[in-house]
Amino acid sequence: MKKLILICALAMSSWAVAAPASILTVPSGWRLQNYTGGALVVWYTTASTCTTGKLTLPAGNESQRNRFWALVLAAKTASRKVLVEYDDSTCVISSFGLLEG
Repeated sequence: MKKLILICALAMSSWAVAAPASILTVPSGWRLQNYTGGALVVWYTTASTCTTGKLTLPAGNESQRNRFWALVLAAKTASRKVLVEYDDSTCVISSFGLLEG
């Protein structure tokens, strides 16, 4: 029983560390890089909890990677804001979109 309680406590403590965060900005200063193996990295200048200025998309989902490229390029061209949501402990993007208006 003590072992089960310890495992549950450790699991809950790791959940408490990770929190959703977001960036809302025109991505004019962002650099996108596609690395071997399909990993897409976003180097950005907006202040956030990811101290290296680096966000990533999970590797292996080519359609998601292509949609993100298209979104950022369209936003840069039209000077429109994008919303990017990510996990602030892993800096992995969970959601993204172009704002209306």
